[in-house]
Amino acid sequence: MKKFKNFYQTFIRSFFLQAYWNFAQMQNIGLLFIILPSLKRIYKGEKTLMRRALKRNMEVFNSHPVLSAYSVGAMIKQEEKIAVTPKQEMPEEERELRIIRISTANTAASIGDRLFWGTLKPLSLVFFIVALFAGDVDALKEGILKGEFLFPVVLALLGSLFVYNVPALVTRAKGLADSYNGTEEDFYGLINLNWNRVIYFLKTLGQIFTLFIIFYGLYIQFHDTAWDVDTITRLSLLPAFIILSIFMRKLNIPNIFLYIIATIVFGLASFAA
Repeated sequence: MKKFKNFYQTFIRSFFLQAYWNFAQMQNIGLLFIILPSLKRIYKGEKTLMRRALKRNMEVFNSHPVLSAYSVGAMIKQEEKIAVTPKQEMPEEERELRIIRISTANTAASIGDRLFWGTLKPLSLVFFIVALFAGDVDALKEGILKGEFLFPVVLALLGSLFVYNVPALVTRAKGLADSYNGTEEDFYGLINLNWNRVIYFLKTLGQIFTLFIIFYGLYIQFHDTAWDVDTITRLSLLPAFIILSIFMRKLNIPNIFLYIIATIVFGLASFAA
């Protein structure tokens, strides 16, 4: 395994990928800022090659801010290869760099959007609400940031930040290292982990937390209510539709039919009431 020089400097700079967005080339300036120390090291004393490297790394780049680490490490490794390539073979290696940049950036963007924006961010919010319930804090009550409620609220907030930021930091560091030491066979480290399985697990965990919030909220609302047939029927509608939705997804039945069923059922219930 080859040592990744400038690793920590690159890691810190990777947080500034989105510092300068532009409509023409997206995140290209942020990307250049990240890899600039490595380019200076690789092309030290080679002004012509350095200008050429700066120019090709100013091309369009757009990816997920965390998973883009899988592009950065692979690109730095390819730049090191270009630096020792004979001049007549350099265009071919530069073409390979563009392929690496585009392919890894697109794949990382797809994975990152589903993992971080679509899963971990909502999960961190759900975790915050569950933590409030666990601390016996009524999130709708006034003055929850005062007195005895302040400490559990702060703990819940720190926990929710932990849920999102720790995986983001680990993924960012691991992405730089894996992509730098990766090859085309393992797609520069991107296929070393079963991302779909991770996303599925986290989404399932989020669904469990969400169901807990729903049923605990219903319990708080109705635990002093007389449990007649009408109340039980109304409360059973929500879990019934959740279970039905799960079965319809397993059977690959479009959700539009669930919406139609829900409209009919609630319409009949309103008419009967």
